[in-house]
Amino acid sequence: MSFQTSFYIHIDNYVKLSNAATRTGATMQVLIIQMMYKYAMDYTKMQIEQRTVQYQPMIIKGSGKIFRIALPEKDYELFTDMRKVMKKSVSYLIALAIEKYLDIIVSKILKQLFNYTYLIHDSAGEKVENLTKWHLIWNLNKSTSKQPPRKQ
Repeated sequence: MSFQTSFYIHIDNYVKLSNAATRTGATMQVLIIQMMYKYAMDYTKMQIEQRTVQYQPMIIKGSGKIFRIALPEKDYELFTDMRKVMKKSVSYLIALAIEKYLDIIVSKILKQLFNYTYLIHDSAGEKVENLTKWHLIWNLNKSTSKQPPRKQ
């Protein structure tokens, strides 16, 4: 099962993503998912923030694009969990991931050193008196394949 969603992306980031997809042969969706997995794996290096969700800086009219994507359920759940935990909107997280990780992932794909990352995601609620304590489980595993799925 997949979930259709969309986010707002600055045209410069869209062009970077599109060029990366063309250069590597990977789909834009695969690149986005892999960047977000990398971001999730680096979460332990980040400072936990106690505040409301931050949104990406305002995009001037005409310099942004709505990007529609179909995500497998597990990826959709990870993205929404990252929003809750990292206190940033999904579109902002994707923008940050493009800046931080796109070149790294493209370089690995082109050098044939890329191991596709798979996510095992789960959540569970535990009753503690009158409260429910939620456990979010992100288990990111590397596969043995050398290339992500190619465009058909």
